[in-house]
Amino acid sequence: MGKVMDHKSLRILLLSIIDPKGDRGGAGTATRGFLELLQQDPLDARIECVLPTSALRRFHRVRQLTSVARSLVSPLPSKAVFTYSRRFLRTVKQVLHQQEFDLILLNGSDLFWLLPALPPRMPRTLLAHNIEHSLFLSQINSVDPPSPLRRMLLRDWRRLQEYELSGLRRIEHIIFLSSEDAEFAQRECPHIKTLVVPPLFDYQPLERLHTKDPSGMQIGFLANFGWWPNREGLRWFLKGVFPYTDADTRLHLFGEKSSDLAPHHPRIVHHGFLSRTQDVWPICDFMICPVFSGGGASIKFAEAVYNGVPMLASSFAARGLPLKPDPSIILLDHAEEWIRFLRSPAAQALRSRRVPAPLAEAFRMEVHVEPVQTFIREVMQSRRSV
Repeated sequence: MGKVMDHKSLRILLLSIIDPKGDRGGAGTATRGFLELLQQDPLDARIECVLPTSALRRFHRVRQLTSVARSLVSPLPSKAVFTYSRRFLRTVKQVLHQQEFDLILLNGSDLFWLLPALPPRMPRTLLAHNIEHSLFLSQINSVDPPSPLRRMLLRDWRRLQEYELSGLRRIEHIIFLSSEDAEFAQRECPHIKTLVVPPLFDYQPLERLHTKDPSGMQIGFLANFGWWPNREGLRWFLKGVFPYTDADTRLHLFGEKSSDLAPHHPRIVHHGFLSRTQDVWPICDFMICPVFSGGGASIKFAEAVYNGVPMLASSFAARGLPLKPDPSIILLDHAEEWIRFLRSPAAQALRSRRVPAPLAEAFRMEVHVEPVQTFIREVMQSRRSV
């Protein structure tokens, strides 16, 4: 097992479901924020990343379907089959043989199948983006497949549940993005050690000097619309809410694939992907997040709050985030409530609000450096005593 070379040099092997440098979705944002915490003093971690083939975007949908078929003859559930490859396994073993590391960080529980290949006394921890089997069940229910296919998918779900809970117990130390996910895992696996680290940001948020657009209310939805809960949420809003808003209410869509879902409409503005989310906030009076399924924590919800931007969202979108009731964050769950709010003086009042600094502060990276680095030291000490 590798040893810490000095007090300012910790070597970490990152085994990741996504490319932390190139991924544009929420998983990439959350991973980059967490890695930056590890790279700060005093740990000053040096991180080497090994990715499975599935982290590449090519033929993603085809590989998903193939994984479901392969899982029928595999001891692994389909989500684990998706990341499994002999080449990836050989690469991990080779890297561990050729280099010394102080810690292994699994980025995603899909990779639990790698645990038997890791040196038994090597400290390891998991960054858990979701409770994967809960997310998978939510997806099955949202699709509502025909009965034979549903039975097959539910069998796969039960195997995923067993696979994930077994892996959580084996790895023992887990960092969660969502407090709800951490509480669930703690109930199912009472002996694990957990830490909740919400989505984090280190750039200086823009001072919100927003003035109302006299031409009407400007609302925004920022998301990766390739992610199915965001697609469902946008469809829900476009079908059940937006047609009943005032004629001077304009919807701004930011993010990949939004133009595939929303029609051309005089009150809908397609901005596409913006490399700087800071450019989003000055355009809108407030953001919306109509998400009712999925898992983990909503990265874009957290980022809007970090920037002081008021929110209208579902209560599900706020799940697991460190939030307290505040008039700048409105949580409603039914289309009729959204319509009434958007047509009311309360929506006009929300346009002028700002999320207070203490709420935004919870998503500032600097606040979490010490607890995360302390947790990592505890992981290393506990594993060495095994």
